[in-house]
Amino acid sequence: MFALPLIVGAVFDSKSVTFVYLCGQLVLWALFQIIAVPCINCRTDFSTLVWIYTGIVIAAAGVGIYTILKKAKSKKNADDKTEMGTRGFRVSPFLIIALLIIAYQCCIYIFGLHSDLDDSRWIAEANDALVKNKMLLHNPATGVYIGRFMGEMVKDVFSPWSMYLAVLSRWTGIRAVVIAHTVYPPILLGMSYAAYYEIGSQLFKGKHERGIFLLMVSVINLFMAGNTYTQSVFSLTRIWQGKAVVAAVIIPVILMAVLRTDWKLLILTGVSCCLLSGMGIAIGLLMNGVYGLYLLVCTVVRKVRSRKLTNRCSWKTCLIGGCLWLLSIMPPLVYGMGYLRLKG
Repeated sequence: MFALPLIVGAVFDSKSVTFVYLCGQLVLWALFQIIAVPCINCRTDFSTLVWIYTGIVIAAAGVGIYTILKKAKSKKNADDKTEMGTRGFRVSPFLIIALLIIAYQCCIYIFGLHSDLDDSRWIAEANDALVKNKMLLHNPATGVYIGRFMGEMVKDVFSPWSMYLAVLSRWTGIRAVVIAHTVYPPILLGMSYAAYYEIGSQLFKGKHERGIFLLMVSVINLFMAGNTYTQSVFSLTRIWQGKAVVAAVIIPVILMAVLRTDWKLLILTGVSCCLLSGMGIAIGLLMNGVYGLYLLVCTVVRKVRSRKLTNRCSWKTCLIGGCLWLLSIMPPLVYGMGYLRLKG
C-alpha cells in the first residue's frame, strides 16, 4: 500500500513523488476494475481473482522497477535527484503546519473508531469473499447463499470496492475490517491531500503559496460538517467506503488532470472511479465528459485564434483529442449501462 503504488507509478515521467504515487494507485485500481468485473459476472471464485490480479500486479511492478533502474542509469536522473534534494531542505513553514494537521486527522482514524450502517454491506461482502471464497453470492445481512446478485449488491457487481479491500486483506493477512477502518483510511486521506497539493502546484508557483493552499484545505475540512454528506465528512469519518473515496480522492484527481491537461490521467481516472461505487460511475462520466469536452473545445479555439486549424497537423491533434475524450468517458458509460441492464 506504500511502496507498490510508487513502483507502478514510476512509469509516469514526473519529478513529483505525490503525483507518481497517485498515478500508481490509480493504475492498481483500474487494473483491478478491469479484471474483477468479468470474474464476478462469471461467478469465479475469489481465490482465482486474487491469483490473476496478483500476477498482473507483479508484471506491472516489474515494468516499474525496470523504469526506475533505467532512470537511475541516466545522467538526467542524477541531476533530478540533486535538484529534488536541494528543494527538500527549503520546506515552507505553512506546509509543515498543514502536514501536522493532516497527521492529526490520520491519527483519528488510527486510534479512533467510527462505525457506519453501510459497513453491514461493505465489510460483510469482503468477509464473505475471504471466508466462503464466493463473490457477492451471499446475503450480506444473513450470510445465506443466494447464488445471484440482488438488491444493493447489484451496484457492487460493477463497482467491486469491497472485493479490493478483501484482496488487500488476503495479501497482508490483516482482517478486512481492520484494513477498512484503521490501515487504509490514512493512506486514502493522504492521497486526497496529495491531489490537493498537486492542484496547488498548478495554481501557484511559489512554495509558500502552495503551503498556504494545502493548509487552508486541511483546516477547512475540520469545519465543514454541516451535514453527513459533505465532502469533508466523507473524508474525515468514513473514507474507506467507495463513495467517500470518490468525494475525497477522485474529484480532486480529476480537477488535477484538467489543470495539467493530462489526457492519460483523465482516462485512467475514468476507469478507476468505476471501481469505487455507482456514484463514482455517475460522477466520473459527468466530470470527464464536461471537463474533457472543455479541454477539447479550448484546443480548437486556440488553433482558430492562431489560424493554425487549417493545418493538417492541427486537425490531427484535434482528432486525437476527440478520441482521448471518448476513451475517458467510455469506461463509466459501459459499466453504467451494464449496471442498468443487470438491475432491469
